[in-house]
Parts: sequence; structure tokens; C-alpha cells
Amino acid sequence: MRRKVGVPRQVRTYSAIYGLAALALAAYGVPRLPKLEHGLAGTFSALWLLLLALYIGANLYFWLGADRERARQLEEAAVQSPVREERPGRTRLRARG
Repeated sequence: MRRKVGVPRQVRTYSAIYGLAALALAAYGVPRLPKLEHGLAGTFSALWLLLLALYIGANLYFWLGADRERARQLEEAAVQSPVREERPGRTRLRARG
């Protein structure tokens, strides 16, 4: 039985819109950030840029449909590798703790 895997078109549209909004925020905010130097201001700038990069990267991930491709690869791997069946009469020991 195949399960439905993929990113709905609506999610791709939203991720494209949010990605463009993040790029607009970057174009507006990056020139106004303090210099990357030691201290509180530099730390803020570095964290802000890191968060912005993660946000844009996550939106690109969904927009390009990488989640759908990964799920397809996992399904292919499951079909190619046979499921191991345990021999009757053998019990599996479980750790208690």
C-alpha cells in the first residue's frame, strides 16, 4: 500500500511567499545591522543573520519539494531491502531498567 507523500501546492505557495518576505527583510535589515565584532552588538548581528539563513533555507527546502524527494527515496529503500523475519522459537530479550 502506497501512502500519499508530498508537499501540498498550498504549502509550496506559502513557503515561496514567506521566502520572498524573508529576502525583503534581509535587504532592508542587513545594511542596518551593527558590525560583526566582539561584544553584544556583534553577537546580535551574528545570531540575526543565522536565524535569517535558517528561515530562508527552510522555506527553500519546502518550495523545492526536497521533502517529497526524500520520502520517495525512503520508499524505494524499503522496497529494495526485504523485511527480516525472526525465526520461530527464539525470544528477544528486552533490557529492563
